[in-house]
Amino acid sequence: MKFSNFSIRTKLIVLLGATSAMALLISAVMSLSLTFVTQRNESMRHLQQISDIARENLTAALAFRDGASAARMLGSLSTNPRILAAIIHDDEAQQFSAYVAPKANQKALALQLAEVSQLAKQQHQQLFEQRLGLESIEFDYMYAVSPIVFEGKTLGTLTLLSDNQALKERVSYFVVMQVLISLLTLFIIVLISIRQQKIFTAPIFHIIDVMRNIAQTKNYTVSVETIQNDEFKVLYRHFNDMIAEIRERDALLSRLATTDPLTVLANRRHAMEVLQTLVTRALRKQEFFGLIMFDIDYFKRINDQFGHPVGDVVLKEVAAILMHAAREYDLVARMGGEEFLVMCDHSDVETTHLIAERMRLAIEAKVITLDTGKTLRITASAGVYAVVPVSDDLDAPLRCVDAALYHAKESGRNQVSMWENHEK
Repeated sequence: MKFSNFSIRTKLIVLLGATSAMALLISAVMSLSLTFVTQRNESMRHLQQISDIARENLTAALAFRDGASAARMLGSLSTNPRILAAIIHDDEAQQFSAYVAPKANQKALALQLAEVSQLAKQQHQQLFEQRLGLESIEFDYMYAVSPIVFEGKTLGTLTLLSDNQALKERVSYFVVMQVLISLLTLFIIVLISIRQQKIFTAPIFHIIDVMRNIAQTKNYTVSVETIQNDEFKVLYRHFNDMIAEIRERDALLSRLATTDPLTVLANRRHAMEVLQTLVTRALRKQEFFGLIMFDIDYFKRINDQFGHPVGDVVLKEVAAILMHAAREYDLVARMGGEEFLVMCDHSDVETTHLIAERMRLAIEAKVITLDTGKTLRITASAGVYAVVPVSDDLDAPLRCVDAALYHAKESGRNQVSMWENHEK
């Protein structure tokens, strides 16, 4: 599985763990290097101290060629379990006296001594003329070659070989402790990161949940809040601004899709959707519903005489009157031109007729003042249809209410005509 496919929570934990592990590794390597150098120098200094003491004691024995005393002094080095060998060479590079630890690997020791002896011969001038010692630490052993000087003359050299066991033990102990400390530290960091990652991921998952909810419910009234004062607060603010813009856009689109732009009433399409719901509910409950169709009398004459701007004013005034006179749960729609439809839920014949008559009288009483100062009175005819539906078909009630309206106009206009009366 690719790392890019992991969740943000997992990526944060892995990233923090990997970064911490790298930092701990670098720290461990640096600490190990420093410890190794320190312990190596300490081991070499200790070997050099032993060499200096032994060299002071052996100077007289070499000067007087007292091999027994030299052997006895070298033998005292057996108290130090780290010393593998101690050899005295005279000024002609001949072995004068030697001590070899019984536990030493004789074959390996012979090779080591041969290497040191060869190096001492190559550095003869440094040892005998410059009177500078040689020292070094190899993988399995360390050595120190020091000149033995008596009364200004170099009599020979003292070679000490020691194993590196103490150095290896110290370094190994440090490595083990460093690994344990690093693992414990990494474990603590991972535990902390698992808890602390919520600070970073919780706001993101919150927004994701909100977005998922919006996608499922299409509810854009939600908003997200945070108490954090970091970049997430900025993200939340921009997210809320975006949701607000979408909400405003959807509201505008909804108004454009369902509202007549001139009168701000429901348009024909929205009216048909609501009418279908009204008829279906009335059919299910076996209740009355009522329809009122209004038509402004002589509207074409108004347009021809005063112009379309005045006609638009008349349409908006009639729309306002109908909205004011309708009940709170009735819907008023402009069906097109000068026709208006009022849908009355749970309204029988008498109630629907009263609503229509109230609206007609309000239109008749309205005096419209034009920009020119002139006044204009208008009337409207209405057809009323109220019935308990026997099907959810919309064509029948629309035909009936339209027929009632036609009868009102044919009967002299400015009146309300019931569909039942018209059928009679």
